[in-house]
Amino acid sequence: MSNDSMAPTAHGEAESRTNHAWLLVALVLITLNLRPAISAVSALLGAIKDDLGLSTPAVSVLTTLPTIGLAVFAFLGPRLTGRWGEERLIAGSALLLLAGNLVRLAPSSAALFGGTVLLGAAIGLVTSAIPSLIKRAFPDQFAGLMAVYTVTLTVGAAGASGLANPLAEALDSKWTLPLGIITIPVAVLAVLWWSTKLRRTSRRRNHLVIPSAMWRDKLAWNVTGFFACTGFLFYFVLSWLPTVCRDRGMGATAGGLVLSVVALVQVVGSLVVPLALKRVGDQRGLACSVAVINGVGLVGVMTAPVPAGVWISAVVLGMGQGIGFGLAMTLIGLRARDAVTATGLSGMTQGVGYTVSALGPLATGLLHSATGTWTAALVLLVLVSAVQFGTGIVAGRRGEVRATG
Repeated sequence: MSNDSMAPTAHGEAESRTNHAWLLVALVLITLNLRPAISAVSALLGAIKDDLGLSTPAVSVLTTLPTIGLAVFAFLGPRLTGRWGEERLIAGSALLLLAGNLVRLAPSSAALFGGTVLLGAAIGLVTSAIPSLIKRAFPDQFAGLMAVYTVTLTVGAAGASGLANPLAEALDSKWTLPLGIITIPVAVLAVLWWSTKLRRTSRRRNHLVIPSAMWRDKLAWNVTGFFACTGFLFYFVLSWLPTVCRDRGMGATAGGLVLSVVALVQVVGSLVVPLALKRVGDQRGLACSVAVINGVGLVGVMTAPVPAGVWISAVVLGMGQGIGFGLAMTLIGLRARDAVTATGLSGMTQGVGYTVSALGPLATGLLHSATGTWTAALVLLVLVSAVQFGTGIVAGRRGEVRATG
């Protein structure tokens, strides 16, 4: 074969590697933006409540709004992906993320709630598009790259929750300035990267929707149920754990650091998923273990002796949540035969899942407000862990969801 005939192939392979490298950097940048806007607010919630005079029900709504946005826009994700393609959809969402973060810098309740709605919409669109994008662009590395995705999510959440109160104290600022420092720079970087590198050849799939057959599929519903339980527990922790710690006698900075510990251990848990998948035939054992670990960790952070028992329980809880979220996201790709099916399953799983997840901060916050303690909320969380166990048995079995028929 002549050198001339080989040149186009070599050039095409080099271009493909460059495109994949660009895409990986772009995914990391946008993913770093998906949790700080939520976890930083959680850590600063006491200061925000006092500064704006928010009631406990209003705070519960504030912590729930991002998850509601995730649910609504996860349902819209497949249709918008079909119209614009994953890359364009994520690029537009990066702009929306930046806008939401900027709006929230105004020290008013209207700006705080309005910006949070924008952020929830943007995060919902991104999270609905990422599994199908990875399934299409990196079909042979799906589990590994979903682990990278979940690790990046947890790093962003850990950094934001751990830095929020120390920044507020160092800057002698209530909450707007530390919130801006944490959320704005990486959001600007993500917008610049996506806008300058985005190719006009982004793939489109017209009329892409969640297949009707998927709504009748038992496996799809159990994948959705496992994701929903995982999200319910995750968003309770993300929204209320620092407050739980403060109510148990720990300081505001210590409460934020406990959440950081949970998030940092989640990184380790996320890395367990691709390693475990190489050693087991299915995911049932892993899914059931997640439910047990979550239950033990939640009971510990809410009842174990302060402070040592809380710190130890935070490590346990972080491991359960890291493995759980990584597995829940990975199951979307493992149970879908191709990128189109993954898009539909992602929309169903995350749309329904985040709708249920939104009840985590809201229901537990209202239970706490009504009873004055966290006991009723803990009972609810343990029940959700039990449902997570049951759905994990089915979702973890080998098989593929039905997209037709």
